[in-house]
Amino acid sequence: MCESRTLYGLRMRICMVCPSYPPQAVTCGVGDYTRCLAEELVRQGEQVTVVTSTGYRGDSGGAFHVLPLVSKWSAVEGWKLIRSQRRQSADVIHVQYTPDLYGHRSSFALTPLVSRFLPRRAPVVVTFHTLIGGGLWSKVMAPWLLLTADRSISANEEVSDLIHRHLPALESRVTEIGIGSNIQVSTAGRDAVRRSERARLGLPDRAPVLAHFGLVYPGKGLETVFRALPAILREHPLARLVVVGDTRSEDRSYRDGLDRLAREKEIAHAVLWTGRAPSEAVSLLLAAADLFVVPYDAGGTVRRGSLMAGLAHGLPVVTTPSPVPSSSL
Repeated sequence: MCESRTLYGLRMRICMVCPSYPPQAVTCGVGDYTRCLAEELVRQGEQVTVVTSTGYRGDSGGAFHVLPLVSKWSAVEGWKLIRSQRRQSADVIHVQYTPDLYGHRSSFALTPLVSRFLPRRAPVVVTFHTLIGGGLWSKVMAPWLLLTADRSISANEEVSDLIHRHLPALESRVTEIGIGSNIQVSTAGRDAVRRSERARLGLPDRAPVLAHFGLVYPGKGLETVFRALPAILREHPLARLVVVGDTRSEDRSYRDGLDRLAREKEIAHAVLWTGRAPSEAVSLLLAAADLFVVPYDAGGTVRRGSLMAGLAHGLPVVTTPSPVPSSSL
């Protein structure tokens, strides 16, 4: 459809749906992925509207419209969305999905089915970023969405493998389009950035710097890094760990536990928390590092945007074995 519209000089009208579209109170990899995708589609000449939650804290203007319309992702809101996009003659409704993105037991998952009852409707495409998490409800929702969406996209090899093993009858309905890094590599000279960033952070120019990037929550493997850091400091006393990432309110106790672990291991002085940072600042921080450490509990896979960012910046990466054979790692 996109090629045929481009051939006749028409712009494709795309409605992107993502509850966590940035900026929000807490950063989100799926939201950032949606931002990158929307911006690229606009650069290619398409017309994009993003529907997100009322937690959106940005400007709804710019190259495309961001509509912070939804406070509760229910089937009713899904029906309203479909009808509004029908009136605006949208060519496609593109829904970004993870098990917890729309709230526990959200009826918004009925949207693709509901859309089928309208004539001259926009097709609904669902991109699956992960099928893991969400308990029993997610195990119901994944096959339901795969069955009712007009088309589905797997954002990585891990999702494709899970569908292949557990839902083979629905595999033909899915196309894999892998994600890349959502952090654009700075064009500034690496040596100059390294010196200026280390000076800004108060780090010696020759100190070994380990970087960890991403939301701070259980499963990222930061405990593993903290437990390894004493041994590293014995060999390299000036070594420092820079943690670039935000902490959600529901994960505050986890972050507090990491602070306690740092005190117990006597490494608190060697850990620098930057908190949330815009993508440009993240790129500069990664350029200042020597090693990228992301020992995910469930294994390092290409569904991890943070891992892709480390690779894109050319850093040596220390991570855990992927549970899925990868052609990209």
